[in-house]
Amino acid sequence: MSNFKMANPVIATAPASRTRVVILSNDNHYALRMIARLGDSELFHIEHLDSLNSLMTRLRKQTVDIIMAEIHANQVDSLMLPCWVSEMNTSGRLCSIPHIVWTAQSVPGPLTTEPDTGNEHDWQESLNGISTTALASHARLAEAAGVHVEIVGESDPIQLPQVLEKLAGTGHPRPQSAQPEKLENLIGEDDVVTVLATGEGLRVVLQPQYDLTSRRVVGAEALVRWRHPRYGEVPPSILIPLVNQLGLDLLLFSYIEKSVIEILGTLDRHGLDIPIAINASARTLCAAGLATRLADKMLKAGLPPRRLKIELTEEMAADNELALSASITALRAKGFKVSLDDFGAGAATLALLARIPFDEMKIDGSLVRAVGQSSQSSEIISGIVGLARLFNLNLVTEGIEDAASIELLSRLGCRTGQGFALARPLERDAFVDMLLP
Repeated sequence: MSNFKMANPVIATAPASRTRVVILSNDNHYALRMIARLGDSELFHIEHLDSLNSLMTRLRKQTVDIIMAEIHANQVDSLMLPCWVSEMNTSGRLCSIPHIVWTAQSVPGPLTTEPDTGNEHDWQESLNGISTTALASHARLAEAAGVHVEIVGESDPIQLPQVLEKLAGTGHPRPQSAQPEKLENLIGEDDVVTVLATGEGLRVVLQPQYDLTSRRVVGAEALVRWRHPRYGEVPPSILIPLVNQLGLDLLLFSYIEKSVIEILGTLDRHGLDIPIAINASARTLCAAGLATRLADKMLKAGLPPRRLKIELTEEMAADNELALSASITALRAKGFKVSLDDFGAGAATLALLARIPFDEMKIDGSLVRAVGQSSQSSEIISGIVGLARLFNLNLVTEGIEDAASIELLSRLGCRTGQGFALARPLERDAFVDMLLP
């Protein structure tokens, strides 16, 4: 029989050739059943731990290849396993990222994180008191977080060993390393004030937008990048909240706007009519005289306003929706196109669409990334496509990260998209060179 220890948190050394399996359960009978299912295989080194705390200690100190646990309405620890593993990985406390195998008394077939093919609805509605649909979704979320989950029937004498043997030959993602201190704690307010005052280290890059059918570039989104002299590249997820917190959002917008108008001028001289979008919070859009100032700058550059698109983000809500409506109406009256960014990320975007007219909306990347994973996600995208047609809005799909999604989104009616599967953000010169014949 395989090397097996009952409810013993002490770390045992296993031969390097064996796959380390930990059974997590406070039920000794369950652990005994599992070891019986595996028979006398010399492939596995099996250990039984009876609590999450013991398991977390184990994961910090030594590699675990597979964690087995019973999926049951009364076994909450099993459902929490992917969360704990993901959290430990994020904080850099894992030796390795284990695979997770949930077992139930009877499962018609292995439940995986593959996209929904419709078979889930033919299964029994629950496994040990937990909805199979919810389990499928939970497994897919775990997969997205970097934790692979399989669900198998423990009573099948063949299925469980086969799944474990398959996982034994499957590699593990590299765990994250612990960081001495988070970057957001190292960047100070003085750093942000200085970079906005001088512009040193700031630059604008362009995320191309494509016609998904012809793969022709039809637009771009301007994104800000900041290279700190000491800490290197600072992501927008750190910079933008600090800018908003300090009330310097209009100053950053002005920097990006100036750069984009220069890029639009370069494109115009080459005979390229490509619109570029700039992100702006509601507070930025409500700044007094913004529409007039932008129109004057475009006129001075000899450019039509329609080439500069404004994307309203949800980063900061408007204090006065009436003022936001007036600002958007003024921008559109001057000839600028106004886009509603991150549609589907929250209820606020739908409420704004119902009350304020826009020219375009962008489907949030989180919805797009889920489009191939379940039929519900595809139906949501189809519904948004229909909504865009109803309101006569241009629709841009962002966050496209794999080639398969491009074809699927096209079939669902999405015509324009952006994302890493199409092109990563480009430096301004590289963007212009890409468009030149």
